This record gives sequence, C-alpha cells and structure tokens, in this order.
Amino acid sequence: MKKGIFIVVDGIDGSGKSEIVKMLHNYLFSKSKKYGILTTREPTNGIYGKQIRQMLRKENDPESSSKKLMSLFIKDRAEHLKNTIELFLKKSNKHELNIVLCDRYYYSTIAFQSAQGLNIKDMIEKNKIFREPDIAFILDVEPYLALERIEYRKKEKFEQLEFMKKIRKNFLRLPKLLSDNIRIIDSSKPLKKVFESVRKEVDRILN
Repeated sequence: MKKGIFIVVDGIDGSGKSEIVKMLHNYLFSKSKKYGILTTREPTNGIYGKQIRQMLRKENDPESSSKKLMSLFIKDRAEHLKNTIELFLKKSNKHELNIVLCDRYYYSTIAFQSAQGLNIKDMIEKNKIFREPDIAFILDVEPYLALERIEYRKKEKFEQLEFMKKIRKNFLRLPKLLSDNIRIIDSSKPLKKVFESVRKEVDRILN
C-alpha cells in the first residue's frame, strides 16, 4: 500500500507553479501539526539535474538535444523518487501524514520533449515506471502572458513563444492520454484565485 500524499504542480514556464507550491506548503504547514511536508522540484540539483540546467541555459535552439534531455530527465527522476520522494512518503504513520509537493514531474517531460519532436506515446511509455501522484495540477495560461510574467529574467531555450504554444497544447492533451488524477487550473487569474482552486482540490484529497 502506498503511503503519504504526493502532489504535483506543473505547467509552462511563467504559469505560476513555484508561487502556488510555496502557498500550498504554507497552507498545509499551518493547517495541521500532523502533516510532514517536503517541497521539491525537477530537474533536481543532483548530477543529472545539474546537467539538464546547464543545457537549458547554454543552448538556444528549442528543438535540439531532445533524446539526450529525455534520457537525463528520466535518470534524474528515478534518482529523485528513490532517494527523496519515496523515502519521505514511506515515513508516514498513524501520527504523521507525510506530503510531498513537487514543482514539475513527468508531465513536463512528456509535454516538452514531444514538443521537441519525440513521440508523445513513447514519452508516456517511458514514464509509466514512475509513481503516479495522488493529484496533479496543470496550471494553464496563454504563452504570451507567461512570457510577460518572466520577462525580468534571462530566457532559457524553451522560453520562446511559438515553442511554448506547442508545449501548452501538449499539457492540455494529458488528461485524455493518461489515467492520472489531473486537474487543469486556469492560472491567468489572480494568484489568490488560482491558489483557492488548488486548495479546494487538495482539501478533498486530505479529507
């Protein structure tokens, strides 16, 4: 029997993922002392995650390195689950419910690498080995708005309008392609309203 609660927040860059994860962490922390909370993200700061980050910073062509990136993401995820996520969730007991909040997961690999030209069904097959979250939120926003939100920082290779349109389309296909418990959340709204939609769903799972 799986222990603990595993929650994923995913979506295109500029969709508000990191803010929602932060707000969710604070909400759960204040909601009950019996919750143990771990907030984490992908790519990680592990050996494979660092290679991914370096490639995303240095390369400019969003279509390049699709197979290499997919391979690195899968290795990074396997390590992340084994050494961090599963270990923490297993510590749940009748006195403490451990909850993992993860910023990005295999939904990103499927959406991004298939936008790079890899077969979306192959991407799904390669990620079937990984633990399914109890709930996953895909934050959905128009790419032009997402880019406006992140214009203050240096762009990475995937942060280009036309490419982001492809990624968004792939994210929106996921509920039909996967049997996971996925909720698409309109994140063009003010942050408080976005969080409220997420909070209600999380409360349902916890109750």
